[in-house]
Amino acid sequence: MKKGIIITIAILGLLILSMIAIPYIFKGKITERIKLAANESVNAKIDFSGVELSLFRSFPQLNISIRDLSVTGINEFEHTKLLTVGVLSTSLNLSSLWKRDGISITSIVMNHPSINLVVNKKGKSNWDISKASPDTKVKAEGKGTTVDLKKIEVREAQLTYNDESTPMLFSMRNGVFDISGAMKGSNSKLNIAGQADSINFEYNGSRYASNLKAAIKGGLQSDFDKMSFTFLENNLLINKLPIEAQGTFILGEKDYNFDVSFKSPTSAFGDLLGFIPDKYQKNLKGIETKGDIAFGGFVKGSYSAATLPGFGVDLKISGGRIKYPNLPKEIEKIEVTATINKPQGDLDLTKVDVEKFDASIAGNPLTASLHLATPVSDPQVKGNLKGRIDFASLKQAIPMDSVDLEGIMDAAVDFSGKYSSIEKEQYENFKTEGTISLQEFSMASGSLPQKLVIRSANIGLNPKSISMTNFTGNMGESDFTANGSVSNYWSYILKNGVLNGSMAVNSRYINFNQLMPNATSKDTTAAGKPFEIPENFDFTIQSSIAKALYDRMSITGITGKVFVKERKVILEGLNLNMLSGKVLVSGAYSTPKGAAPDFDFKMDIKDFDLPTAYQSLSTIRHFLPIASQSTGAFNTGIALTGKIGNGYAPIFSTLNGGGLLTAKNIELIGANLFKEIGKYFRKDLFNKVKVSDFLTNFKVVDGGLVVSPFSTKIAGQDVTISGKQTVALNMDYRIDFKVNKEDLSEDVNKYIGFVPGAENISKYPIGINLAGTFDKPVINVDLSEAKNLVEKEFKKKAGSAIQETIKKFGLDKLFK
Repeated sequence: MKKGIIITIAILGLLILSMIAIPYIFKGKITERIKLAANESVNAKIDFSGVELSLFRSFPQLNISIRDLSVTGINEFEHTKLLTVGVLSTSLNLSSLWKRDGISITSIVMNHPSINLVVNKKGKSNWDISKASPDTKVKAEGKGTTVDLKKIEVREAQLTYNDESTPMLFSMRNGVFDISGAMKGSNSKLNIAGQADSINFEYNGSRYASNLKAAIKGGLQSDFDKMSFTFLENNLLINKLPIEAQGTFILGEKDYNFDVSFKSPTSAFGDLLGFIPDKYQKNLKGIETKGDIAFGGFVKGSYSAATLPGFGVDLKISGGRIKYPNLPKEIEKIEVTATINKPQGDLDLTKVDVEKFDASIAGNPLTASLHLATPVSDPQVKGNLKGRIDFASLKQAIPMDSVDLEGIMDAAVDFSGKYSSIEKEQYENFKTEGTISLQEFSMASGSLPQKLVIRSANIGLNPKSISMTNFTGNMGESDFTANGSVSNYWSYILKNGVLNGSMAVNSRYINFNQLMPNATSKDTTAAGKPFEIPENFDFTIQSSIAKALYDRMSITGITGKVFVKERKVILEGLNLNMLSGKVLVSGAYSTPKGAAPDFDFKMDIKDFDLPTAYQSLSTIRHFLPIASQSTGAFNTGIALTGKIGNGYAPIFSTLNGGGLLTAKNIELIGANLFKEIGKYFRKDLFNKVKVSDFLTNFKVVDGGLVVSPFSTKIAGQDVTISGKQTVALNMDYRIDFKVNKEDLSEDVNKYIGFVPGAENISKYPIGINLAGTFDKPVINVDLSEAKNLVEKEFKKKAGSAIQETIKKFGLDKLFK
């Protein structure tokens, strides 16, 4: 008995040791076989960081895990990754290592795979990497790799298909799939279950699917010799809309062939709401629906670089009804008949027909139709819209938690024609007529700083333009009237063209403080982010504003032109009165894509009141903090460029420019800077510092200020000033005084005034070097010039005294 236990333990120990040892014994051979097979079978660069072998994970089979696997293209696809896999695990029959027919793989598990399929503009694909004639030594010996798969697992997969020749882009994110069944040889019958979090599809620059969630459960019959795949009872779930699909697709060498159909298995109107993106589904919680739908479609034909398969989608809704919980009214009488069809060939053959779209929203009838043909080459459209909306009743049928609407809108619009008629300005061939009117309309929202009220507005449509008349309203305290027109709108809608327009805007009073976004708003603009100018706009706005309030500034007489184009707001000859003076502004505010907004302004400023400017303008407070308690006025002509940050404040480190500054009647009171300088002068001389009128050139460099030398009088003393300060307000200034002797401090006078000859000097040259900051100045007094002047006078005095002594004693005769 004891002997049997010992033998059993020995056998188990030997088995365990074998399971541990075998992977290490064969690791080199298997790793070599993997690299050899990979390098000899494809035209690509294959790399991985390491290989792990184990018999414990899939006993009695050998498990191979390849880490950080990557497949990179060559030639025109060099540097383009075809495949990356975090961990690729396979299970193989260990005995196949000794068989001449090669290694037998039974399962594959992929974690974090990323597949990047690319077709370049010439129609060549990056996945066509198999070698045409793999006549290798391994093949000659009859060895290879056979597939006898029972299972494939894929976790957190990413897939991108980018066809640059079409162009078409398909992407899938976070895919999880489990595939099982018989996968031996060239035929297989698979059971597939999986899901993906985000599916996107773009064609020719237009997005047709965005962030769709999808799940699949069904079967797939595959014939790898013919590269034919047939759906077997497949159930799809796109967002929450169930779809059944069936049919076959074939992957040919030069094209793909489809014969696939799909339909919704149920006929309830509520199922169609499942197609709404998941992030909006919370708005549908508790909703009541009624009505029938018919939804289905097909994809049939071949896909290649030259042609697209035919496809079609049919949708019919009858007796539709939607009622939100806790709301008294509903959307009812929903009737929709719509189709999208395209035969085999170019996408330009697509036709969109919305024969009927009818609904009653809280008793407000709305009808519309739309027909679209030849959408790529020459869009041909026909449609109409007619309805009356009472917004007060609308919010009783549709939840509007974030917005409050009131007022009446009437609309009646008909259009029909080809886009080419608009391009050729043959407007008589493109029918567009209609009116839209608003009466006592109002909108309040957390994204708006103030309630918007439109007392009245009349909008008229014709093929050439949309005109707006009698547009009056207010926003908070601000009132406005506007008239104008918009042209080229069909090009903007159908071909992403440039929308042109002109507008005259008048106002008696604008309170910009109320219109500026506030930091508590959830809106991104309201949070302080500068507004971005839209693309494809070319607008001219002629403005006339009698009075405005901005920050603490009262502004009057605002007139001028504003141009909006190329993501810029351009000011031309904008005149305004502010800070007791006048301003003429020209320049541009620009919002380039992917960069911080910038500006390039030129300003001619006359008679600005300095204390008011300090209180009102952050730029003055930044560059001249010494002016916090001041009086006087200044003129300047300045050109300035820079970038704008959050809160519409300039980013001072980006400021560059310069100009000419003229100051008048400047008086500074209680400035720390002059308190420090005053220690070297007569007491109380700098309590009130009067500065005589002066003119100077200045430059702004990376937010710092450079002042060219200029002369003036400070507290009655002649001075010359020059120097600079950094964006952090660190000073490096030089003030050269010509100081009246009686205005120097006693200490300075004692230092230089006792020397004979000093009594002949009425003004001393005193240099002041300013460092530190305006709040904490560092003062260094330079008396070198004063000392030189005293020394020179002393020499004169000494020479004169010697001559007088010689004459006094008659010694001058001795020297004749």
